[in-house]
Amino acid sequence: MKGPQPLTRTTKKKNPNAPGDRGRTWYRFGLPGLFFVISAFVVVYLLTDVRAKMGELESSPFDNVQWTLTQLEVEYLTFAIQVERADALNYSDPLPPDLGQLRRRYDILYSRVQTIRDGTLYDPAVSGGNIEEDFQRVADEIFGLAELIDQTDAALLADLPEMRARLDALHPSIRRILTIGNRGLALNSDTKRKEISSVLIRLAEATGVLLVTLTMITLLFRREAAVSDNRLKENLASSARLEAIFSTSRDAIVVFDQAGHVLNLNRAGEEMFGTRALPESNARIYRLLAKEESGRLLPITGRSLFDAARSGRQSRLRLTGFRQTGAEFPVEISIDISTLSSRPICVAVIRDISHQVEVEQELKQSRDTARAGERAKARFLGVVSHEMRTPLNGILGAIELIEAESQSGARATESFDTYFPVIKSSAKSLVSLVDDVLDLTQIEGGPKLSLRPFDLDALLDEIVLAAEPSAQQLDNSLTLVRDTPLGWVRGDPDRIRQIITNLVANAIKFTRAGEIAIEVARGTKEVVEIQVMDTGMGMTADELAHIFDDFFRADTAIRQQIKGTGLGLGITRSLVDAMDGEIGAESEEGEGSVFWLRLPLPPVAQDEATKTRKTRAPDLPRARILLVEDNATNRLIARRLLELEGHIVTEAVNGADCLDHCATAAFDLILMDISMPVIDGPTAAHHIRQGDGPNKATRIVALTAHMAGALDMSEAMRAMDAILHKPLDRQLLYDQISLALGIKSDSGDRLQPSQLTLSALLGALPAETATKLIDAFLSETDRDLPNLLNAAATARSTPDLGLAEALHALAGAAASLGIAPLHRALANAEQSERAGQTEKTARLVSGILDQWPEIRAEITDLRPGPLSSDAQPAAT
Repeated sequence: MKGPQPLTRTTKKKNPNAPGDRGRTWYRFGLPGLFFVISAFVVVYLLTDVRAKMGELESSPFDNVQWTLTQLEVEYLTFAIQVERADALNYSDPLPPDLGQLRRRYDILYSRVQTIRDGTLYDPAVSGGNIEEDFQRVADEIFGLAELIDQTDAALLADLPEMRARLDALHPSIRRILTIGNRGLALNSDTKRKEISSVLIRLAEATGVLLVTLTMITLLFRREAAVSDNRLKENLASSARLEAIFSTSRDAIVVFDQAGHVLNLNRAGEEMFGTRALPESNARIYRLLAKEESGRLLPITGRSLFDAARSGRQSRLRLTGFRQTGAEFPVEISIDISTLSSRPICVAVIRDISHQVEVEQELKQSRDTARAGERAKARFLGVVSHEMRTPLNGILGAIELIEAESQSGARATESFDTYFPVIKSSAKSLVSLVDDVLDLTQIEGGPKLSLRPFDLDALLDEIVLAAEPSAQQLDNSLTLVRDTPLGWVRGDPDRIRQIITNLVANAIKFTRAGEIAIEVARGTKEVVEIQVMDTGMGMTADELAHIFDDFFRADTAIRQQIKGTGLGLGITRSLVDAMDGEIGAESEEGEGSVFWLRLPLPPVAQDEATKTRKTRAPDLPRARILLVEDNATNRLIARRLLELEGHIVTEAVNGADCLDHCATAAFDLILMDISMPVIDGPTAAHHIRQGDGPNKATRIVALTAHMAGALDMSEAMRAMDAILHKPLDRQLLYDQISLALGIKSDSGDRLQPSQLTLSALLGALPAETATKLIDAFLSETDRDLPNLLNAAATARSTPDLGLAEALHALAGAAASLGIAPLHRALANAEQSERAGQTEKTARLVSGILDQWPEIRAEITDLRPGPLSSDAQPAAT
């Protein structure tokens, strides 16, 4: 297909020798020629006379003389002004004036006077007007000024006043020369004009004859010229428009006729349809475009596009384009009708809308997905409300029975022993439902992982042991198969327990009197492969395709009335993705299912595993604890947990009540709820830290029902030393008491890997920059911690502000990297030092130094790239 070319006319050639054409030829060319010959003779005759007179006019010097006389006065005035200006500057300006321009003006005036004096052409003007004496006086005076002009600048400046006076005296004479000379020239001019007047009259008559002749010729040619001009303009305009459109358009432009023949296709069209190698004889519009009707593609015809254009549907027609490779793609076409050689043509602008259609499809799919999600969430709420009703009924029923039997005189202990398992089981079911919902919410916001060493074999044994009762209830056998022990690995044991437990629980629910097996093996050095296989009900192919979708419940589960929310496997998939693992499933209906996992769980060294093993916290001395909680039930539970260990508990119902207690009594530990009326927890903690009361340096631990990690590093929590999440874990609570009393605990303030993800730092900075910052922090901490301990261990009666500032600086660096517990421990030590509790400061810094090797190892594992030489741990 050719590139863009101007559309050309194609007409049938005629015989120029036809009789009609010969007559028209004489009419067009013979008669105008005759008039032209006659006019030429007349013009030649007139020119012989006119030439003679014009020769006289050409040699007439009067205009030039008149102009020269006028220029004499102009140049005299210009020179006089230049002299006056130079003289004025000589007195007003400390710098001498530029005399070069003055001399140039004098040279011009000198030349003009000399020309008039020496030129014979000007004699009539000078002698005829009786101004010879005036001119001679002017010439002598001008020529006499040459002596002054040729002097040095200093001498010339000194003679400027004299020159001004002499020039002023010449002005009347120059004015008379101009006036009288021009008057004499005017009289001579009048005489000459009278002489040529008659010649001009005859010339006008001849010109009139010539104009008539030319008018006749113009009238004869006007018609043909107009027709030719119109056609030329139309062709030029059409060619210019088409050329501009063809050369600038990024869309395809096709010109075709009613038969569908493609007359022109621009370069964009050639690239769009791939038609560069297509012969012109095969260039048809139906080879490029088609329309969809009844689910089929029908080739488009030129006539159908003409009809669409005539009916007003000229734009935004959506069709299908064909590339020469056979590929189809959506196009949008705009068309209009024009003419070429008196026949209609159609011009089409075609745009490839493949990307637009893809975006529309994505938007439509997103809309459908959102609607499906809303419907699924609605179904989920219905399922959850139904699932919650059963355990709630069990709890309420058991409570009513205990109350009724107590009122009837039955033994409370027997009632408690009978109904306590029912209440506990129902409560666990409710907690499981709530955990699923919270897990879903947390995972949608980005699941948080807590990477640390753990015993994978022990974890698997615990999962199997916990699931065996449920399997036995449905007559299922549950086995754990592993070729070799897997030992200690690094990962998130809580999330891995959740993943495997979900898969095993699903296998148990959908299997009756069958077998369930958990097979575990190390695939590579870094990856562990886990398979959960069952001989249960299986799934259809459609169910298998959606098994990991949120809120999805298989038809089998609905038919068999198997309880569930449809969240477990969706949460499992999200957790596996967060661990950079893989998960999949295979199933056949009626034959069972296989769920497989591949998780990155690198093995850890034995010494690191040994350090991570928890030991039982030592017995704690009695501590004075302020419990700040607005919920009476939560206060009761927390108080009982603390009093069981012998601690003294004071209760406060809100932040204001807490501040009143803190102002009058000292406490070893403050347990502070986050959300409370009057004054919330963070605000109350801030007031305690800023005040001068007895609890300024007391350890404050936040209590919150928020998801783990949601508040740990927020600005509002900076006054808190630690965060405990509800429901309270007894061991973690006792660990915080140990830290408050200055007793070392293996787990109390040990860094959890979830707080060492460094995600904020690594996400905000390039890897190279983040690595340099981490290395600098490691080197700085290696150097500063021993020095801080030496300073803290030094006996002193007053706070060491230098030590407090050093602790503050290191705490800020830890916070910027996201090491929250280290930041809080250092900030706690800083507050103790500023409060004058020097012994507590020494204990806290010592504990930080003891934990630093483990903290350093975890940071190193999460840091990208090898350690620099400066960041290598110091030799011990």
